[in-house]
Amino acid sequence: MSSEYYFRDVLIISDNLTQCSRLYRLIQELKIEKHVNFNWACSGKSNPEEFQREVNIPFKHLDLKNNEDIQRIVRSFSAVISMHCKQLFPQPLIQGVKCINVHPGYNPINRGWYPQVFAIVNQLPLGATLHEIDDQLDHGPIIDRMLIPQNSWDTSFDLYNRILEAEMELLRKNLIPVLKNKYKVLVAEEAGNLFLKKDFHDLCKLDLDEKSSFRNFLNRLRALSHGPFKNAFYIDEETGRRIYVSVQFDPSDPVKSTN
Repeated sequence: MSSEYYFRDVLIISDNLTQCSRLYRLIQELKIEKHVNFNWACSGKSNPEEFQREVNIPFKHLDLKNNEDIQRIVRSFSAVISMHCKQLFPQPLIQGVKCINVHPGYNPINRGWYPQVFAIVNQLPLGATLHEIDDQLDHGPIIDRMLIPQNSWDTSFDLYNRILEAEMELLRKNLIPVLKNKYKVLVAEEAGNLFLKKDFHDLCKLDLDEKSSFRNFLNRLRALSHGPFKNAFYIDEETGRRIYVSVQFDPSDPVKSTN
């Protein structure tokens, strides 16, 4: 019955087209729209018309740095779900309405930007987390989380796609309990690791004279290899040109025994 749902007017704000489409299909599959009024928006970092064409539903443009937009959200909605929103949630929004985040990392190990990159470089576990939003980045009480498998040949792109699938599994399991306000949370064991965008940019510039193990170099290159994106680079000494580097793997052939 509709009365079972505690949060009846919900805003989903996202800057990820793929996950928006998947979440929209999941909501239809679970038949939640009969009980909950969903509104969709992207942040000031995205184009709502592009999202509207892709998902085929109305999208608003909301700037989380704009006080009027924040006040409008607090007045209109009982809960906000962040799905890869590129803007931080300000204090007035967090304090005014229940805010839930879908994070592409396993909290508290992978807080912050590009969790899969730093998981590869630092040889850390990786996964996805559903959590309440507080005043720190990817830090609030955890509703649920899931680890994903990693291989020595996985690139950032490989792990990222696996994370997106894990996020949808978490939502499939937890979305209805969250909307009914019938879920439990756990507090992270420790502050964990927080990786910022600056840390990522520092990783991208390669020093050709740096000394380390080949394992470390390979991990760094696969961490910075993400489909068509240009991340890792070095500066050619003769031309001064920026030369981009990425790696590809073919794990299909089994190791042949020499015995």
